[in-house]
Amino acid sequence: MHKHRLFEILNKFKKNKLNKFSGSLVSLNKYKDYNDYVNHQKEKTLDPERIKKLLGEDWDIKVEGFKKIFKRNIKYVSGKKNAICLGSRTGQEVKALIDMGVTAVGIDLVPFPPYTIEGDIHDIKYADQEFDLVFTNIFDHSLYPDKLCSEIERITKPNAIIILNLIVGIKPDNYAENTVNNPQKVTELFKKVKIKESKEINNIFDSLNWELVLEKLK
Repeated sequence: MHKHRLFEILNKFKKNKLNKFSGSLVSLNKYKDYNDYVNHQKEKTLDPERIKKLLGEDWDIKVEGFKKIFKRNIKYVSGKKNAICLGSRTGQEVKALIDMGVTAVGIDLVPFPPYTIEGDIHDIKYADQEFDLVFTNIFDHSLYPDKLCSEIERITKPNAIIILNLIVGIKPDNYAENTVNNPQKVTELFKKVKIKESKEINNIFDSLNWELVLEKLK
């Protein structure tokens, strides 16, 4: 789909849904078109010093950190066959799942083989009901959170598990596109899920402080 057309479609989602959550889920940035947003997000992912660190000294730290996330949710992760990680950057969360016996792929605006392929969280190029596990920790980088949630529901099978790690009530970085003050408002963007867990967390390797575990309804 042409990026300008995608921008128009996504903007309708924003006008119809996001604004009603003022104070609890707030859009931060404005762009002249969708390419502006994409290019802004790529700046972070393509930063050579950041990538050098992620692929070097931070690699094992993050792989182990993601394993801790999945192990604390092992009752939900166990038995899952096909997972996707959204906004996976260099792919440590994908590697963690693979090491735990789950077939997994990651998508991001910039590909980092072998774990992350190029993809857009607002327009995911996978079939309906393809995955039984979704993980993301980049909800705050979504320009259109409602469209992200809609895409997650589209690509998940009935009874699939969706794990979201959020940053709640904390000022985000310059690449955040929204800020969440109430995680309940995130769950309200989904239409076909039930909440399994909504809890405060303390990840050892990032600043994310809230976890939602959702189950896709039949």
